[in-house]
Amino acid sequence: MTTQKKPNIVMVVADQWRADSLGYTGNDAIKTPNIDALASEGVGFTNAYCQNPVCVPSRNSFLTGWYPHTKGFRTMHYLMDDSEPNILKTLKNNDYHVYWGGRNDTIKADGDRTKYADTINDQFYESMAKLFKGKKGSTESKNIEVKADYTHYHGVKENVHHVDQDQIQNAIEFLENDTFNDDPFCVYLALSLPHPPYEIDQEWFDKVDPELVPDAIRLSEEEWKDKPSILRGIRNHMELYDWSDEDLKKIKQVYYAMGMKLDHHIGKLVQTLKEKELYDDTIFIFFSDHGDYTGDFEIAEKNQNTFEDMLTNVPLVIKPSKNMEVVPRNTDALVELIDIQATIMDLVGIQPEHTQFGQSLKSVLEGSNEHRDVVFAEGGRLESEGAYAMDAGHNPSNPYWARTTEQEKMPQHTKAIMIRNQDYKYVYRLYEQDEFYDLKQDPNERKNLIESEKFESVIKDFQNRMLKYFVETSDVVPHARDSRF
Repeated sequence: MTTQKKPNIVMVVADQWRADSLGYTGNDAIKTPNIDALASEGVGFTNAYCQNPVCVPSRNSFLTGWYPHTKGFRTMHYLMDDSEPNILKTLKNNDYHVYWGGRNDTIKADGDRTKYADTINDQFYESMAKLFKGKKGSTESKNIEVKADYTHYHGVKENVHHVDQDQIQNAIEFLENDTFNDDPFCVYLALSLPHPPYEIDQEWFDKVDPELVPDAIRLSEEEWKDKPSILRGIRNHMELYDWSDEDLKKIKQVYYAMGMKLDHHIGKLVQTLKEKELYDDTIFIFFSDHGDYTGDFEIAEKNQNTFEDMLTNVPLVIKPSKNMEVVPRNTDALVELIDIQATIMDLVGIQPEHTQFGQSLKSVLEGSNEHRDVVFAEGGRLESEGAYAMDAGHNPSNPYWARTTEQEKMPQHTKAIMIRNQDYKYVYRLYEQDEFYDLKQDPNERKNLIESEKFESVIKDFQNRMLKYFVETSDVVPHARDSRF
């Protein structure tokens, strides 16, 4: 009697790609035919949310199935210990050949990555280790007066080579060479597009119709008064408020073109799976770790403790293998990125090795449009926490200084948590005024309605729901008991 081989898995993680910037979510300015095709064969999620709006905490969250607060994964500088659980390690321990390509901004520098993967192709890890070697403390040479370009806009350039091209090609060669032998494989590609700097080749820039690119969202001075102080500070440093509407649209045009370029290379990966007759037996999952302001609110890149949909709402597409039940469509079911780990284990028949808080999306794949009642995201720090809880450490000559310098201040970098359902969003801010948005009337989150008596009962319900969330997810108990017992 032979046992059926487990399905293969491909996970492609884009970096900083917001959900409203793909074809399958309804954006006509950008063409993403390969991702759209995956969505048409599987399920495209329009209401998927990350648990922290910067890369390291988000990746640690969806790989472990833990919320950022569960183990303190809420800063760029605190990475995962190699003794901690992770979906890649779980798959490797269950006879998958795991290929890890692209970014390793999740495992500590002295960690043993071979616990997670059999084949590792990681240029990012070495380059980052060299860049930050010897840098310690919260700030460096704060008296330096040289200012960088905090807009991150480089525009159209010649011969732009993104490392993602190499990473996808390396994964293709892994498949072409049958490196996995007869084992089921998991290809995990942690990529860097469309992360700033916003720069692209002319060829891709010209593929975006500027007439279809939406205008940047600009707030009135009255609307800015009720926004968090960290957001106001970042905006003041970046000075994008001096840009014209047309110039702000160019940020989006370049950003869209970067996404189209990534979609093109994802298509090469899909084609390889088909040529190798592996596609039908492969679960293909595409998503992003978080979003990007892209000129909206007159801000570039991201922020660590504000939770606008442009930062927290991310693309997610799941194309199951051919033997799995699926109702192809787009769904507006509320889901979190930590649900991906639980879904994979459910689909391939693996029992969790640790307590995790994801909820399998199998029933959604099979046709349900109900999943979670609310979703959460979180960030920030306590006033008593120091540099270890910040993403700081830059001087004004660094392009990220405009954002990270605000994390050295309070109440700017206050701990905060978002709770959102289909209609409303509430943000609790520990040291500053809270936020509340009526998303039906104000989808761009322009007007903070926290002082409105009309929504007092809704806010109270959200606060009670938030308490339940923290009680349920405040810690984890390891499944293995001590050897004494």
